[in-house]
Amino acid sequence: MSAHDMSDFADEARSRAARLLRMAAPEDDRDGLIAYAADTPDPPLMGPDGIRTTGCPRCRRTMWLQRDVWVCAGCGEVREREEI
Repeated sequence: MSAHDMSDFADEARSRAARLLRMAAPEDDRDGLIAYAADTPDPPLMGPDGIRTTGCPRCRRTMWLQRDVWVCAGCGEVREREEI
């Protein structure tokens, strides 16, 4: 296993909070970042079109485009791609 492969594996093993804290500026609210990571779902894996989001018409949280449907991270609402 190369050093690059080990680095990729280490990045996957880190928690979302750890990744956010690693990217944070020294003056950022670290407790707020940890709370944010705990209270929000992980985004889906990036597809060929990247990660696309929009607002949920039902609960106003974030919807993620997953293949041909939008899925809300908050309430679970599912909408066809053309509906949004």
